[in-house]
Amino acid sequence: MFMDRLLRETQLLANIFTAIEALRLADEHGNPRGWASPFGLLQIIACCLRISDLTASIAKAGYRECDKEMLEEIASENRKVLYSVNEQIAA
Repeated sequence: MFMDRLLRETQLLANIFTAIEALRLADEHGNPRGWASPFGLLQIIACCLRISDLTASIAKAGYRECDKEMLEEIASENRKVLYSVNEQIAA
């Protein structure tokens, strides 16, 4: 249950970084917003928050659906993405 949702969220986050997804999210004038736009950064932050919530739920469930090492790796990558977004916003 949690792992399926976690996989969907990570796939959504990965899709944000693709050119096809950027074109799909184009503004009303057909200009791609891209992941570095305010809209794209907001989407990334929202995905990361959902991933964080899901990893916390999995941890509370006692790592029944995945091992602890995998969960820690997912959380680590999630933090790296958020740090990157923070640097992008600060620039």
